[in-house]
Amino acid sequence: METNIDSYAQDVVQLLLKCGLHAASAESCTGGLISAAITSVSGSSAVFDLGLCTYAPWAKEKLLGVPHEIIEQYGVVSAECASAMATGAAKAANSEFAVSTTGIAGPTGGTDENPVGTVYIGVASKKSSEARRFVFSTENCPQNLTERDFIRLQAVEQALIMLAEKIKNG
Repeated sequence: METNIDSYAQDVVQLLLKCGLHAASAESCTGGLISAAITSVSGSSAVFDLGLCTYAPWAKEKLLGVPHEIIEQYGVVSAECASAMATGAAKAANSEFAVSTTGIAGPTGGTDENPVGTVYIGVASKKSSEARRFVFSTENCPQNLTERDFIRLQAVEQALIMLAEKIKNG
């Protein structure tokens, strides 16, 4: 699969370097792929502070400070959780920006409300946090990838795009 992950990661690192800012990540369904993409860029050590893989609900609560009430009321696969994860990562790292992912990469675990491919991506700055819902398709999944990996790579691309947008717009 041809992806733009390397290019998007390069853009994020260059934006952070240019502005003298820092970022962090909190990942669930992407399992550290965002951190890996960013840290593959030379110079990223000057601007990338922290990458946490918080797969379990308790890790989201304990390490990122996601309120238990959010997980109880909305679930871990929700915009509210993704937003809280990004805010918690920025706070934990004392970074100006953070990105988060939480979702269902499959092939099991989907529901009517959140089918396989649903990923919530959160971005946070010192001023605000937000999250968006995506339902990534496996329709054009290359033969050399599992559908799970295809969903995860699409989520990483979109997370890097959203992080770059957040850095540009504050």
